Amino acid sequence: MDIVYSSTKLLNVRRLTVVNGNACYEIETKENEEFPFKYVFTPQSTVFIAMKHAGKIHIFNVKNDGEFPDEFEDYIGQIAQTLMTYFNERTDVSTSFRISDEMNHNNPHNFAIIRQKMSLRQPPKVVDLQPAKHIITQLNGELQKRCPAFHLNIDYITSFPEDSTASLYSDVILNSYFQPPLVLCLFTGNDCVSSLTIKIKESELTIDSRTNERYEGRKFNTLLRAVAIIISKSLNAGAERLVSSALNIVSTILMIKRFNAVSEGGDLSKDTPKIDKIIKEHFEHRGGMETHVELNEANIANATTVFHETIPRMNCTPLAGGRTRKPRKQIKQRKTRKQRKTRKQRKTRKQRKTRKQRKTRKTQ
Repeated sequence: MDIVYSSTKLLNVRRLTVVNGNACYEIETKENEEFPFKYVFTPQSTVFIAMKHAGKIHIFNVKNDGEFPDEFEDYIGQIAQTLMTYFNERTDVSTSFRISDEMNHNNPHNFAIIRQKMSLRQPPKVVDLQPAKHIITQLNGELQKRCPAFHLNIDYITSFPEDSTASLYSDVILNSYFQPPLVLCLFTGNDCVSSLTIKIKESELTIDSRTNERYEGRKFNTLLRAVAIIISKSLNAGAERLVSSALNIVSTILMIKRFNAVSEGGDLSKDTPKIDKIIKEHFEHRGGMETHVELNEANIANATTVFHETIPRMNCTPLAGGRTRKPRKQIKQRKTRKQRKTRKQRKTRKQRKTRKQRKTRKTQ
């Protein structure tokens, strides 16, 4: 297997954005006509990447195209056999992971090898987001009357704002091809502080949530779940339900009580007696619960109502902390009182008697 130094123009390698300090690159592999592009996140410091294409190991300089210093080429010569082992399809998974871990974390040239295999068998269909974005623009108009520093956004993570941060349900694995997740976010500035990762399937949508712990308890999760239901049909007109697999009791109760969700078996709803107790016992034994909302007109209208009711209850204030205390006013020192003159010590009866005796002797 040959190792070649290539221009990024060969596969149109280009940086799309930076999220959580990691750079996202688009690579036109042309391996699949329907999905010609692949995506990878790598640390922002990465300069060189290696990947397999058309039976060869290609090395690219993603910062300065075509520049490969002599010392870097010497390094590649030293690890050439290891690279060939890694990119050999017959190499077992454990060996590949070991080489990847050692190579990507212990080299002096900001060099990364890109894992080729995808975790998903079939890439998901890319959805036209314009109809959903149009609805979210309208919702932002209402939200920003109360919370001008916050805004809603829906996009694939590959199109997130440059130098943004995001609290996501699951982290994207670095130096590995990945399928860009579709994320509904509540942003403040460039910080996505609360998110729903949305998967679009043939007849349903699934959501997984994550809120930055510094912003928990502010009703952000409630707002995003309402928005997900409101825009559901614009993402998939054929979707019949929205599914949530919650790992905490609060989210499950929220789905059932506020959004008319039912448990997966349909045996639990907001009309179930002692529903809070039943859900608590369920979590104690199973650790989670799947619920779903039927995407009918009544439930979408209800979600719209919840959205408008939630906005006034949201805490949109900046994070606390960082205040500098004003120095205390210096207390003027009190003037020292003039010390009283010491009173003349009174003589005791015995002393007075002795003095009187002395006087008597003198007169005699």
